[in-house]
Amino acid sequence: MDLSLDGVYVPVVTPFDPRGDLDLGVLAAVVEHVLGAGVRGVVAGGTTGEYYALTDAERIDVMRTIHTATAGRAVLVAGCTAAATRQSVALATAARDLGYDALMLAAPPTSLPQQHELAAHFLAVADAAGLPTILYNYPARAGVEIGLECLDRVAGHPLIVGLKESSGDFSRLLTVLHRYAGELTIMCGSDDQAVDYFSWGVRSWLAGTANVLPHQHVAVLDAANRGDLPEAFRIFEALLPWIQNMESGSYNQKAKLGLASLGFDCGDVRQPLLPLQQDDAAALLADLDAARAVPLGADVVG
Repeated sequence: MDLSLDGVYVPVVTPFDPRGDLDLGVLAAVVEHVLGAGVRGVVAGGTTGEYYALTDAERIDVMRTIHTATAGRAVLVAGCTAAATRQSVALATAARDLGYDALMLAAPPTSLPQQHELAAHFLAVADAAGLPTILYNYPARAGVEIGLECLDRVAGHPLIVGLKESSGDFSRLLTVLHRYAGELTIMCGSDDQAVDYFSWGVRSWLAGTANVLPHQHVAVLDAANRGDLPEAFRIFEALLPWIQNMESGSYNQKAKLGLASLGFDCGDVRQPLLPLQQDDAAALLADLDAARAVPLGADVVG
């Protein structure tokens, strides 16, 4: 498949059964749900997929299930973030052998690598697997910014192709857009700023919130990509309270609750996270109902 980073990419949740084991049947159903909305790509083992709570064997089972479920209908990206480079390499080579199109790598958690160490890590994993690699900048989670020093070292590498920018720092976004134009495809990872990203020419959205409302995400991005920013803002304005609720905390619990409200029983999150409190769940579902009510236009199925 020709790798294109345009469009909506979904880091799908990882469903668990009542015993807390992988529920691969529900995972396949969630994949079908997002594909039916016209998303461009599916990410296995992202943060929304609770990769940090899975064994490596489970992560590979998730990759395999998603690969089978997509059946060539989407770009497949394997989230291979891990605490040690050798662990990321093992996951990345497994993804390559399964037929994945690309990798996604955030900064390794806990170790707080310096910028030259971070660059060396990314290059080692990309080179070992030989797959196009999207970097994922989310310093609030990783504890480390993928800074300009690191990006300067890797941006010219033929396998480092994209950056999911989730810092929330819009000034930084403008800097990387201009500094790495023609070298890195920037993907929106700050969901509450999505249309602002698109107004500056970003053409892809890698969004955990798209697990729940993939049609709406596709409608927003499609409108922006055809130059109709007022329409993109109209739909996005209705989604924003729900997106802000999602991003206020307990993101993965809320993604699973939203899917459960649509009939996809993805189970609870794994500890150390716990299910939502009842009041928080009710508030999220109220915001979600409002977001779902927005008309999408005659050419989009809600």
